[in-house]
Amino acid sequence: MNEHESHLRPEKQPKAEHGEPDWRRLEVVRGRWFDRVADGIAEAVATRGEINLGTARAIAHVLGRSYSRDSALAEFARTGEGDYLTLRDEYLNLYNDAQADAITKEWIDWLGTFLVERENLGSGRHFMNEHQPPKLGRLLVRIEILVHNQPFTVHLPASLDGEQIEGIREELTNLRLDEDDALQAFLSLPDVDANTPMLMESFHESFVGRYSSPEDVVHWICEIEDWDTEVREYAAERGLLIDSLTPNYPQLLDKLSGLYDLVEWKGYTYVFYK
Repeated sequence: MNEHESHLRPEKQPKAEHGEPDWRRLEVVRGRWFDRVADGIAEAVATRGEINLGTARAIAHVLGRSYSRDSALAEFARTGEGDYLTLRDEYLNLYNDAQADAITKEWIDWLGTFLVERENLGSGRHFMNEHQPPKLGRLLVRIEILVHNQPFTVHLPASLDGEQIEGIREELTNLRLDEDDALQAFLSLPDVDANTPMLMESFHESFVGRYSSPEDVVHWICEIEDWDTEVREYAAERGLLIDSLTPNYPQLLDKLSGLYDLVEWKGYTYVFYK
């Protein structure tokens, strides 16, 4: 993680109590605010960016009316204060409700994506069509989880609430994540979804090896010794003398980065197929 990145705190979050949403009230308020939100979304689509704060607050106002004035969504609508972690479970409670229609879900997709991007928690819209509205299920959020009191960075879909994330933490605990450095390195990659089915199969298919340094990666993956032999034999056939060959490590590593992911972790370089 670099200085410009953020992540969610690893403390276990208590299960939120939302009560039953008042969908009739939400629909009435949505009708009043529809044009304002639609205009904000249209502007975001036109610029291929995120909605602005005013549109995000308008969506939160509509969603918050299904709860009460004491909800985190209502507070964000009034003041603009609130973060992804505070608001997430409230809007996902609506998002996953059987009564949620396509418009409500689309608005929540925009609001959730706005919050994730504002706090620099996401890995970007890697799996989305930039011409289409965002989808929370395709946006990965960088989060720290605790496994046996050790924090590890993983990436999970923005459509998962706190209870679902806790279930994934338990699964990773059962996989003994705290004892598997290679798996830790793999899950730190921004495009690896820790909630993906067949996670361990994906890990084993991707894992190339662990190396002492980036230079060792070049030597083993590029088979430098074989290149050295071939060059010397070529030179000898033509009566040329070569004292030594020095690999251009930065250039070769740059080429390898197109085929492999290299992760510096706990003093080693872990290599994975892209």
